[in-house]
Amino acid sequence: MKNPKIFTKIFILSFFILIVSSCIKNDGTIIGDAKVRIFNTVISDTARNFFFNNGLFAGATGQSALSTGANSAYFVVVADRDYSVDARNSITGVSNSAVDYNFGLGKNYSIFYTKADNLPTTKPQLIVYEDLVRPNANMAQIKFINMGYTLGSDVMITDRGGNYKETIGRGKFTEYLKISDVDTNAATIFLNLVDSVGVVDSISYKGLAKGKVYTVIIEGTSRGKLKERLVANN
Repeated sequence: MKNPKIFTKIFILSFFILIVSSCIKNDGTIIGDAKVRIFNTVISDTARNFFFNNGLFAGATGQSALSTGANSAYFVVVADRDYSVDARNSITGVSNSAVDYNFGLGKNYSIFYTKADNLPTTKPQLIVYEDLVRPNANMAQIKFINMGYTLGSDVMITDRGGNYKETIGRGKFTEYLKISDVDTNAATIFLNLVDSVGVVDSISYKGLAKGKVYTVIIEGTSRGKLKERLVANN
């Protein structure tokens, strides 16, 4: 009588080989994933579709287009592959900006659809940043990115506790601010334009939590008023 345990082991081994084989490309290298999300920071009445090598990213996220001030969730792309990413008018299908990028294995990225300035002749552009997603259970971590191309000056960032002060221009970003006392009012963050110190926006400490990694996207309205949004990376 044949031993059923042998057949069980053979079945498990065959299944494992099948799974491994399905994760290997024809050239013998292992396929892995990267994660990407997209932010539309260009002020426009028309939403944008974003394509990866002519494939609409909505196939992974269920979103058909991003309007001004909107962003997608992270979606998965095959890593270590060259991509041409372009933004197209959701009505006409015309592309007005593109970027070539190779997304690294196991990494997370944000793509910003933005402009260098507010001139009507300036074409939009796509900028790619790598995101930190590894949490620290003892603190919140926050990165600030200035995409406010309509703003009249740089942006100053401080906290109520007086432990942090940074000024960044358009297209610039900060190192991650690490906040351990997220449960106190001292962690509240203030943002204001350098040339308009009397007008201050704030991000309450109540919106922060230990173990979370955040990105604050600084933007501007069509009239140059400061605005921002806090987005979690994890």
